Amino acid sequence: MIQQTLFNIPCWKIQTINFEEKKKKLTKLLESYPEELARKLQTFTTNRQSDRSGLVEQFSLIMSEEIEDISKEIKKDFSIPEIWSVSYGKGDYHLPHNHSSIGLTGILYLNLPEDSPATTYIQPWNDYEFDIVQYAELPSTEGDIAIVPSSILHFSKPNESDSKKRIISWDMKIV
Repeated sequence: MIQQTLFNIPCWKIQTINFEEKKKKLTKLLESYPEELARKLQTFTTNRQSDRSGLVEQFSLIMSEEIEDISKEIKKDFSIPEIWSVSYGKGDYHLPHNHSSIGLTGILYLNLPEDSPATTYIQPWNDYEFDIVQYAELPSTEGDIAIVPSSILHFSKPNESDSKKRIISWDMKIV
């Protein structure tokens, strides 16, 4: 008998080049795109519902090396139609969600205190033996970029740190 894999879920992780320098530029850039308390049940702050005109272009200039590396790694060209930032204070969390049924989603961990959780991903099918949901957390540190299919459900556990966790997230459509 031969065991094979029918499906797999690709994901990529890269480290931001010259992260400390780019972190300063990105933090300064985000001052022009203030975050507000998210709507409904969420506890975090975001600029997702605000006018973010020009943010994609300015982010792309700062992160051009990483964007090129991502394109080479996934062997596809892509556009970035959406980008936003999210901040999590102590106790803040993000409920399970996905971004789209097509494309990829990127997360840059701009501020990730040691005792703050990275993103948790939900496998789209239950475990075959125990019929339970499977979770995976891609171990990440500040400056890491995680790329996953946009359709994958994911969430952020409560931030246990007294320091703010902050991410920049964006969607990518294959062109």
